Amino acid sequence: MSLEQKKASDVTAKAIQIQTSITKTTTANTLKSKLSEISRKEQENAQVQKKISDLQKKKTDIQNKLLKENQNLAKAEATERKKLDALAKKQQKEEIEHQKKLKREIESIKASTQHITDATASPYLDVIAESEPEYDLFISHASEDKEDFVRPLAETLQGLGLKVWYDEFSMRVGDSLRRKIDSGLRNSRYGTVVLSADFIKKEWTNYELDALVAREMNGHKMILPIWHKITKTDVMNYSPNLADKIALNTSVSTIEEIAYKLADVILEK
Repeated sequence: MSLEQKKASDVTAKAIQIQTSITKTTTANTLKSKLSEISRKEQENAQVQKKISDLQKKKTDIQNKLLKENQNLAKAEATERKKLDALAKKQQKEEIEHQKKLKREIESIKASTQHITDATASPYLDVIAESEPEYDLFISHASEDKEDFVRPLAETLQGLGLKVWYDEFSMRVGDSLRRKIDSGLRNSRYGTVVLSADFIKKEWTNYELDALVAREMNGHKMILPIWHKITKTDVMNYSPNLADKIALNTSVSTIEEIAYKLADVILEK
């Protein structure tokens, strides 16, 4: 635009120069010629001024558009910040609720397993400890999972030299079911929980799990979970505390691989 302004200035200066060159001695023909030239310069100046005006308008439009874009950008950034803040608050709230749920679950388990942690609360636990065998691993499972997974796992673990409490190995005709389970739970260093859809439905398995959780509350790493044909969502809905533990999974590991991984944990001490 500065070029057009210079051009307008030059045209105006030329017109003034022609105007001042007209004197009393200027002939009629020369006067006519100079007036025509002045008229052309004025027209040329008018065109240049119009072009300057158009350029100025275009510049103003661009500036206004840029200002609007900047305002829209600032508004979008503010909206995004609000969304991020809301998301952060939501996640924080969910985490707090999750922690509260875990705390409630732990308190509930403490209350329901007091009879296991307190030996005087159950007549089945009032036995001579020296006469009871010790086990490396207690296997808590649903009977529906025996054939395809639990029995082969127990046999593989025994083959690795581990002392396994598994009902088919550890119970005889006439044994008290509750007493034998209490003894196995109390005298096992670890407990593996074979979590499955059938496990979740059983009352006996919940009794065994409560006992294992009670042992863990005394500061001993006890539970070694295995997910069997079950999803993380299923486990989370059943027990958020168990869902938080690193677990073995029959969908990605063979029975032998699972047995060796359990043995690594049990035999490292």
